[in-house]
Amino acid sequence: MDLLEQIWNSLGEISIFGLSAYKLLFAFGVLLLTLILQGFIAGVIIKSIESLASNTKSDLDDQLIAIIKEPLGWLVLIAGFWSVHIILMEYISPQLNKIITDIIGLAAIALVANVIYRSAPLLGQLLKYLTIHTETDLDDLLVPYFPRLFRIAAIVVVCIKGAEVFLGASAGALIGLLGGAGVALGLLFKDIIYDWCCAVIIYTDGLYRPGDWIGVTGLSGFFQVSEIGLRTTKLYSWEWGSIIKMPNSRMVGGIVDNWSQDRANVEEWGITGTLKIDGITADQAERIIAGLDEIFKSMEGFLEHYIMFLGLEGNARKIKYVSYHPPAGYGRTANEFHLRVMKLMEKEGIAAQNVFIITDQESYTKNMKMAIKN
Repeated sequence: MDLLEQIWNSLGEISIFGLSAYKLLFAFGVLLLTLILQGFIAGVIIKSIESLASNTKSDLDDQLIAIIKEPLGWLVLIAGFWSVHIILMEYISPQLNKIITDIIGLAAIALVANVIYRSAPLLGQLLKYLTIHTETDLDDLLVPYFPRLFRIAAIVVVCIKGAEVFLGASAGALIGLLGGAGVALGLLFKDIIYDWCCAVIIYTDGLYRPGDWIGVTGLSGFFQVSEIGLRTTKLYSWEWGSIIKMPNSRMVGGIVDNWSQDRANVEEWGITGTLKIDGITADQAERIIAGLDEIFKSMEGFLEHYIMFLGLEGNARKIKYVSYHPPAGYGRTANEFHLRVMKLMEKEGIAAQNVFIITDQESYTKNMKMAIKN
C-alpha cells in the first residue's frame, strides 16, 4: 500500500504540458473505457437484441433498433468526452471551456434531433393509430403531415443551436428572426394559409364530409364531396362526371346546401317547386291542389308533403309544394312526380304555355329577366 501511495503521490507531482499526470492518465482511461463500451454496445448488445427481434413477426422492433443503433454509440462517445472535459476543466481557460461546453451541448442536441428525425415515420404511424379511435376527421387530415413537421422541427432546432455556437448569436435573436421571416412568408402565402384555416373550420363545424351531396353558391348542379384537403375540396359533378377543385375559403365563405345532413336519423332529400298557372279559375286551383295531394299519397316513398296556395302574381296563380323522399330512388320518383303533374294539367285542360314549374328559383329569375329584356 505504501508503494502504491508513493507512486500516486509521484504522479501527482509530475506534470505534462502543465497538466497533472494522474489526471491526464485518468482522462485517458475514461476515454479508453468509452471506446471499449461503444464497441461493446455495437458488437454485443445491439446484435443480441437484433437476433431476438428477428424471431418476431412484427417489424416495429426492427424499426426501433434501426433508430437507436447509431445514436446509442454516439451517446456513449459524447458522455465520454463530457467526462474528460470535467476532469481537465481546471486546466482549460474560461473561453475555451465555454466553447467546449457549447460544442458538447450542440452534439447532444444534434443527437436528440437525429433520433427524432429518424423516428418521425414511426411517430406518424403511432399518431395514425391513435386517431383511429377518435370521432373527428380533422386529425386524420393532419396526421400525414406530422412526420414532416417533426423532421423540420429537428433541423430548425439544430440550426438555431449551431448558429448560437459558431456565429455567437443568441437563441432569442434567432427565434425573433425566424418569427419575422414567418410573418413575411405568412403575408406572402396568406391565401394558402387562409385555405388551411378554412379546412379546420370545415371539419370542426361539420359543414360537410366526404361522400356528402351538396349544392354550392355560384355553381349550378349537384355535387358529391370526393375529398377534403388542406387547401381545396374536390367535388364530383353528378351532371358532367367531372371533378371540380374548390378552394376551402370559397366553400366556407359561400353557402353550402348539404343534402346529406338531416334533421333527424331519417335520411331525406327534398322534391320541391312552385306552379305558376295563368288564367285558371278558383275551382281549377282547388282541384289542382287536391290533385297534387292525391299524387303524393298515391306514390310510395314520400315521407312528408305540404301544398300551399300562395295567392296571385299578376295573372298567375301560385301553388307551392314541398316533399321529402329518401335518397334511394330519389331521381326516379322526382321524374314520375313531374310527369304526373303534367298529366294533371292536361286533364284540367290547361295549355302547357300557361304553366311554369319552378324548381330552381335563382335560374328562373335570371331567365325571366332575360325574357323581359328580349
